[in-house]
Amino acid sequence: MTGQAYGADYSGAVVPFTPIDEADDLLHPAEPGAPHTRIETYLLGFNIPEQAINCNIYLLWHPVLGCMSAHIFVTHGAVTYRHQLEAPYFNEHQYLPAAEGPGRFSLQLGTCKASIDVVEPLRKVAIRFADPERDFRLDVTSEAALPPVGRPGGKHFTQLMRNRGTLTLAGEGFAIDSFYMRDRSWGYERPEGAEAAPPYRWITGWNAEGDGMVIAWLDTEMLGDSFADWRAETSGERAANKWEHGGTTPGVTLRSGWISRGGQVRAVRSARIDCEGDPADPHLTRAIVLRVTDETGDIHVIRGTVRQSYPKMYWQTMLTWMHMVDLDWDGVPGHGDLMDTFSHWHFRQA
Repeated sequence: MTGQAYGADYSGAVVPFTPIDEADDLLHPAEPGAPHTRIETYLLGFNIPEQAINCNIYLLWHPVLGCMSAHIFVTHGAVTYRHQLEAPYFNEHQYLPAAEGPGRFSLQLGTCKASIDVVEPLRKVAIRFADPERDFRLDVTSEAALPPVGRPGGKHFTQLMRNRGTLTLAGEGFAIDSFYMRDRSWGYERPEGAEAAPPYRWITGWNAEGDGMVIAWLDTEMLGDSFADWRAETSGERAANKWEHGGTTPGVTLRSGWISRGGQVRAVRSARIDCEGDPADPHLTRAIVLRVTDETGDIHVIRGTVRQSYPKMYWQTMLTWMHMVDLDWDGVPGHGDLMDTFSHWHFRQA
C-alpha cells in the first residue's frame, strides 16, 4: 500500500429508520414563512462498471425562491479528473425556473432536453436526456431493487435501484444494466456557509447479489490532528450539518447507516473504516476497508479500490470528491460511490 494510511472506529446507538410513503417521492410545498434556504433534492444516476462509466444527476429546488438547479455529468475511464469540466459530458444550470412536478419534471439545459418521471413512487423512475449537438443521449428506467430506507430524523431516504437502458456518449453507444443508489431529501435548510466540523463522508455500495449499503460519517482522521477534540467524544450529538435534517444521529461521528443481507435491511451499529490516502493530496482516497457491524451483530467486511475520481462543486462553497469504487463484499464483487465533502475551512486546515 502507498500513501498515508489511517483508520478509526465509528459507533453509536441503533436509531430507527423513518417510515417512508409514496407521497415522499413527490415534491412538497414549502409552508408559509419558510426560510429562503429551504431545499428539496433528487440524486439519481447509473454506472457501467466494465467501462468505468459513472453518471450523477442532481436536481435541487429552492421552493421559497421559486428556482432550481440541475446537473448531469458522465465520467469515463480509470482516471483522476483535475476538474469537473473534464468529464466527457457535463451540463449544469444554476438558476432555472422551478419545475412544477409533483413527480414529472421537464428541463431545458441549454441544448439538452431532459425529462425525469416518477412513474410509480418508490418503485420506478424514467430518465431521458437528449443533446444531439453534443452526441449525447440517455434513456434509462430505474426500478426499485430494495425498499426505500428513511434516514433517522426524517425527510430523507436512500434506495438501491436497478437501471436498464442505453447511453450515447460522444457518439458511442453503451448498454446500461446495473445498480445505483438514489438519494432523496426535502424540507432541509441548506445554508452555504463553511462548517467547522470534520469532512463529511458517505459511501454507497451494492453487490452482485442485489444487497446494498449507505454509511455516512464525520472523518476525524483524514486531516491529521485538525479534529483531535472530536476523537474522544463518541456519543451524543454535536454540530448541525447541511447534509442532515437535524434529527437524532447514531453518534457524534457515525451519522447514519444501513446495510442489507439477503434483501433484509439492517441499521449499522458500528464501522471500523481504514483508508489509504493519496500521498500527494490528503483530500483524496485510493482504497478503503469497512468492517461493519449491523444491529443483529452480523459483521460485513467490504474492501474498496478507487477506480475513478472527480471533483464536483455542489455549491461555490463546497467541493465533493466523488470516487467510483470497485468492491469485494465478503467475497462477492460489487461497486459503489464514495463521496467526500470539503469546505473552505478544510483546505485551510490541511
